[in-house]
Amino acid sequence: MNRLFNTLFSAFRAKATGFWNKFRLLLTPSFWQTKVISKLRQFFSKLFDVRPRDKKDYYPVFRWLVSKRLAYAIVVSLCVVCVVVLWQIGSGWIAKSGTGDPTYRYNSIVLKFYSGKARVTAHDGYVAYVGDVEKGAAEGQGSLYNANGDLVYEGAFSGSQYNGTGTLYYPGGGVRYSGEFVENLYDGTGKEYSVGGVLEYEGGYSRGKRSGTGKLYNASGSAIYAGSFRSGEIVYDELLGKSMAEAAQMYTGTQILYSTEDESCIDMKEIGVVCGLKDGSKSLEPEWTVEAVFVPSSSIQIDGVTCSSISEVAAQLGITEYEGESPVLLAEAVTINSLTGDSALRFDKVDMQTDSTFEEAVNVTEYDQNQLAYLHSFARDGVLYTFYTSEENGERFDFYSVSLVE
Repeated sequence: MNRLFNTLFSAFRAKATGFWNKFRLLLTPSFWQTKVISKLRQFFSKLFDVRPRDKKDYYPVFRWLVSKRLAYAIVVSLCVVCVVVLWQIGSGWIAKSGTGDPTYRYNSIVLKFYSGKARVTAHDGYVAYVGDVEKGAAEGQGSLYNANGDLVYEGAFSGSQYNGTGTLYYPGGGVRYSGEFVENLYDGTGKEYSVGGVLEYEGGYSRGKRSGTGKLYNASGSAIYAGSFRSGEIVYDELLGKSMAEAAQMYTGTQILYSTEDESCIDMKEIGVVCGLKDGSKSLEPEWTVEAVFVPSSSIQIDGVTCSSISEVAAQLGITEYEGESPVLLAEAVTINSLTGDSALRFDKVDMQTDSTFEEAVNVTEYDQNQLAYLHSFARDGVLYTFYTSEENGERFDFYSVSLVE
């Protein structure tokens, strides 16, 4: 009896062990990977083995015979491509916003063919643009946002650039510029504001710089200068030859009149220039006029080129009209003294004595005329440009002046 039981148990265990081993094999990922890869290899081998072996392996198409296997491979390949495209389209389109406008990723294929209002998300997922789009580009009216959700720009777009009338904002809010744009640059007419929201300038622009007629405002929002601008700077030679009354209409900011028995000049502090005055009491028109404008700057814009050395100036203006040493005059002394806080200044402060000082007028009794400056003068279009260095071979100038060629 025991022998019979042992025989039956051994036979059952042999069968069960084989079944268990097969069951364990079915549960291993490597088995299914091998099976799937093997089946896929066989499938694609047959799919792309497009060589016909019999007349029945052809489809007659007009006068040609097309391999059935080749046609089958083409159809399957097209289906795979369609699935990939549909997946890409699905991943590019996200959802509709609460306003009903569709939302797309910036690189969505669908967006390349869409025209209308939409929301476009950036690479990081935040909504970067809301407005009109046409074939993937911002076109029309829209708003641009940064990653913090702050409004960067709102207004007209063309070709995904600021083109037309719009408003640019500071980070965190506050209008920076409001007006016309061309290819992301200020161009046309507009207004610039400080971070605190105070109007700084209104007028013309060209390629991102103040150009044409405009007005400057001070920190309190009061107008201080009205005149012409070029390459972002005041056209200082526009002041030349103006009477005191005419100059007062252009510059309405804080000013200080310095005078001696023979010389006078006005420090137009809020635009940072000093105007040398010419006494016209002995002429047919007995008025004081602006004879020269002294600009306390170590660089100048000439034909759109920033020049900060004598050689760079010479490259733009040509041969010097005059070069030599000269004692400083009153207007030059006032200009040098206005720069004494500049650590790069190469001139010493000019000693100056006064006997009475009012808020807007200083009577200078004496100043150090032994201090010398080296001058480099260039003439162009009736204007004399003079650049001041502290020594004869100085390449860097500390300030310059413009005056009319006599």
